[in-house]
Amino acid sequence: MGTLVRWGAAVLLWACVAAAHAQTWTLQRLDDATAGAEAPPADAAGPLRPSRPDMLFERARGGAWWKLTSRANVPADDAPKLLLYTPFLNQVEAWLPGADAPSRHGVYGAHADDRYSPRALVIDLPDGLRAGQTVWLRVNANGSIPMQVDIAPLAQVQRDDLRYAYRRAFSLGATTVLLLLAAAFWLRLRERAHLYFAANLSCVLIYLLVLGGEARDIPLLEAVFGHSLQPQRVLAALGGLFAILFQARYLDVQRHLPRTAILLRVCAATMLAIACGHALFDSRFLSMAGNLGLMVSSVILLLVAWVQAWRGQREARILSIAWLPLLGFCILRTLELMGAWSAPAWVGSGMDLGLATSGLLLTLGLADAMLELRRDRDRASRLAMVDGLTGLSSRSAIEQRLTHEIALAGKRGTALSVAFIDLDRFKAINDRHGHALGDECLRIVAARARNRLRERDALGRYGGDELLAVLPGADLAQAGATAQEIRIAVHDHPLSTGELTLPLSLSIGVAEFVAGESMAALLARADAALYVSKANGRDCVSIAPPPVSLPTAHMEASA
Repeated sequence: MGTLVRWGAAVLLWACVAAAHAQTWTLQRLDDATAGAEAPPADAAGPLRPSRPDMLFERARGGAWWKLTSRANVPADDAPKLLLYTPFLNQVEAWLPGADAPSRHGVYGAHADDRYSPRALVIDLPDGLRAGQTVWLRVNANGSIPMQVDIAPLAQVQRDDLRYAYRRAFSLGATTVLLLLAAAFWLRLRERAHLYFAANLSCVLIYLLVLGGEARDIPLLEAVFGHSLQPQRVLAALGGLFAILFQARYLDVQRHLPRTAILLRVCAATMLAIACGHALFDSRFLSMAGNLGLMVSSVILLLVAWVQAWRGQREARILSIAWLPLLGFCILRTLELMGAWSAPAWVGSGMDLGLATSGLLLTLGLADAMLELRRDRDRASRLAMVDGLTGLSSRSAIEQRLTHEIALAGKRGTALSVAFIDLDRFKAINDRHGHALGDECLRIVAARARNRLRERDALGRYGGDELLAVLPGADLAQAGATAQEIRIAVHDHPLSTGELTLPLSLSIGVAEFVAGESMAALLARADAALYVSKANGRDCVSIAPPPVSLPTAHMEASA
């Protein structure tokens, strides 16, 4: 085992040395008091500290001199360019060999160069470089972000710019679409998780635009974020705050893990305090605290998601898948910003894709949750509209149907009748044979009544053992005939269960709608006719007279 470790260390060391020697230039930083000079210093002006040839990492504010020395000839035929990637707010002056004045470069401000993408500062080397020649770089750092160094021909720079544009278009476009979807979800459902998610995506989108340099084409964003790190740090802290609030709400941590919910509230309060601090002070300590707070809260939320996923929570599984790769890239990037290591270029690309992918997965999760909520509401609506025992319409549903049919009948002048149907001696059946048999009687009566109605008719359970039939297009004679068919279907077929044969009968009251009559008045007349049937010995159909304001007709009863 020890041999394998030694061999592995040797291979890693060899790879690092080989990578360093593969560069055709060296990079050094001038470490003395002349670093603030306005012109390139002489080589003997002070000590030069060697640096990685592919990485320029300037942490000190103000101007600092870096010396790039070519170790091989760089021909001018391919229009070579010196590239400084991810410059963010850094401003660079480049003094080429023999130049009397520098060229000035930046992503933001007067020296922004719109010929190239904002992924890098592009410094022309019109005469190329000969072995031993030096390019002095005066770096005015305004953000502790490493700048990868490269020399490439113009054709390669243009190709890489196109690839960068494709990748950024995807990540920024996807984030924008997801933000709009999250906002639409919140406007539709008024669920705070969607509001927090939309706020987090807003911070993420602006952060991507600012850090990547695209904000230079948006005047408001450039004015706010293009000159100082403070607004960006406020934005990052707020993004962390909204991420904590969203995930805690999305996973319902308060209900499932109340102690962890307290810890997350502390994390959220800390991020809010850091955001307020950044708004007031330009402090590296606060920046360090914010980075640590983001990492700690992200790890806590990931652990919570794993716990809830293990317990079977569907939302937690989606969050675990979405959050893990992004968390990895965030930690790598944060460690780089803290100076713990120099990340390779693919970490930045991974951050873009990780943000877009995680946002997409979380939006799918929110959409799934919204659909599940919609299904729950539909189920609740169906339960409210359907009687669970008989399968008929509920009282509210049958009243809605009757209201609709009354409006149509009044508008078109068509006939409309209703029938109240009551199961005789239902209380005695329950008392003697039990509620289970009573429920079965109601189901049988409901089924037989429904079988005697037309497709356009409606039948609902109005309450207890009472049913209401709505008969559009039926006058009194037709409604009376239908009611008789229902009564006979129940009377002539006793209920048989086991050794018990139970005769059943119905009392029915029928009334026809009169133009201008209210639903309450119509139902009152049908109910009065039902009581006439009860008074006449039950097992009969009674027809209600028209309203008293019209010519009165006698009430008929038939056995």
